[in-house]
Amino acid sequence: MVFPQFAAEPRNVYLCLCTDGFSPYGQSGMQYSLWPVILSPYNLPPEMCMKREFMFLTLLIPGPEHPKKSFDVYLQPLIKELKDLWDIGVPAYDVSVKQNFTLRAVLLWTISDFPAYGMLSGWSTHGRLACPFCMEETEAFQLRHGRKTCWFDCHRRFLPRNHPFRQNRTLFTKGRSKDNINSRKDLKDICKRKELELTRDILAGFKSPIFNFL
Repeated sequence: MVFPQFAAEPRNVYLCLCTDGFSPYGQSGMQYSLWPVILSPYNLPPEMCMKREFMFLTLLIPGPEHPKKSFDVYLQPLIKELKDLWDIGVPAYDVSVKQNFTLRAVLLWTISDFPAYGMLSGWSTHGRLACPFCMEETEAFQLRHGRKTCWFDCHRRFLPRNHPFRQNRTLFTKGRSKDNINSRKDLKDICKRKELELTRDILAGFKSPIFNFL
C-alpha cells in the first residue's frame, strides 16, 4: 500500500477532475469558449459517481477566447485547496458516530480529451513528441511530401505481431478521408498498400492541378 495512513481512514475522499471546453451558443456562429472544471468523488458506488448531483462545478473559466497557456493560472486556487486537503486536511464532523475528525482528500486522476490533457499536464500534445507515454522513444516521423508528423502504425506497436487487429482493414478505415496527392505519394514510401498508391485514375479524382511526377 503506497499511502497506508491515508487509506486507513475510510472517510477520506478520492476525487476525479474532468474538464473540456464547449461553446454555450451552439451552432449560432458566435465564437465563445467556456471551460468548466468538475470534481467527482469516487467513494460512491460506480453507478452514482457520474450522476449530476455528485458532480461539483469547482471552476468556470470564462471566454470568449480559449484560455490556452493561462489555464494553469485559473487552476491555481483549486490546486492549492487540493494540496491543502492532501497535506493538512480540514476539520469535519461525522454525524453517524457524533465524532469530529480530520478529513483529507486525494486527486486520483483527470479525465479529458487529448488537447485538454495537454493543457492540464503541461505536456505539448502537438508535434513529434505528442505522445506522453512514448515521449522521446516515439517512433513518429515527418512525412517527406506532406510535411506533417506521422504516427504510422504506432497505434499497433504494443500489439503482438500475430494480433488480428494488425490485418484488419475494415474496422479502422471508416469515416472521412484526408487523402490528397501528397499523402498518396507518402503512402508509397511507408505503407505496403499497392491498391492505394497514386495512379492516373486516382489522380483524376482529385480537384488539383496535375503535376509532372508520374
